[in-house]
Amino acid sequence: MNESTHNGLPARPDAPAERQARAGLLLAADVGGTSARIAVGGAGALPPAVTGPGANIRSSGPAALAALVPTIERALDGRPGCDVRRAVLGISGAGPARRAEIAATVTTLLAPLGIDAGRIDVLDDLTAAFLAGGVGPDGVLLLAGTGAVAARFTGGELVARTDGMGWLLGDIGSGVWIGRKVLEAVAADVDGRRPRTALTELVGEALGIDLRDGTRSGTGDVRQDLIRAVDPLAPADWGRLAPLPGRALPDPAARRILDRAARALAADVQRLDPGAELPVVLAGSVLTSEGPLREELTTGLDAAGHPALAVAGSGLPGAWRLAIDGAR
Repeated sequence: MNESTHNGLPARPDAPAERQARAGLLLAADVGGTSARIAVGGAGALPPAVTGPGANIRSSGPAALAALVPTIERALDGRPGCDVRRAVLGISGAGPARRAEIAATVTTLLAPLGIDAGRIDVLDDLTAAFLAGGVGPDGVLLLAGTGAVAARFTGGELVARTDGMGWLLGDIGSGVWIGRKVLEAVAADVDGRRPRTALTELVGEALGIDLRDGTRSGTGDVRQDLIRAVDPLAPADWGRLAPLPGRALPDPAARRILDRAARALAADVQRLDPGAELPVVLAGSVLTSEGPLREELTTGLDAAGHPALAVAGSGLPGAWRLAIDGAR
């Protein structure tokens, strides 16, 4: 036999599990404002994801990041965190304005799991989402989920962005923005400041209150019922109402909200790529879901002449690729 020996014993081929243990684990995370996807495994194909609550501190507050810990624990599935060789977490809201704060919080939260701070990379969710689109190193990412942002990439590096300024300062066309506009239209309806809208009944159903005739009013005033139902909601919660304009069509108020969102998102792309020379990757729950907004937007982008449109249902494949690259 030609097997080599060590300490006088014949060597045997490594089992895959043993090779993986020595190589260490990889951890990738795609963390949006409403949900998070975590994958843990050895270098190679992307393993099945574990899902959990999202964590965007700009729309849900700093405590939201703690929700990542039990999701990561489930993804580790009993494996020690000290075996994680590289962890890449793409987190919504972790742009330059808050990245240092978020990275410090994340490394502190993951330390009890045994994941070394030096092996953790925290970045915003844009690069991972763009890479997941598979259009090559140059292009534009248009992401509309809890927030909304457009980013241009050259050679795989983010070189310019527009919007992504959060629910208070921008994020026009995002789920939170759409939900807010829905609530504004409904409030104006029940207050008599604007015409009736079919959105009112849909919002009443979503919130579990009667906003039309007040026969089941808890306060005796449907306006106060609306205030009481909305006051406890965080901005990220408004995004749950984003699908309602599509269901309310052809209602004029719903149509106005969708049209404004589509125009704003298309303008974001146009600002970053005036000549429509680059492929566009669509990401985020608002744009990865079938519906009138995505249809209107993609029709406009096609007409502008962009060479390709791709949809990235999740940024997790991009984060996994970055984890593999970072572990080499």
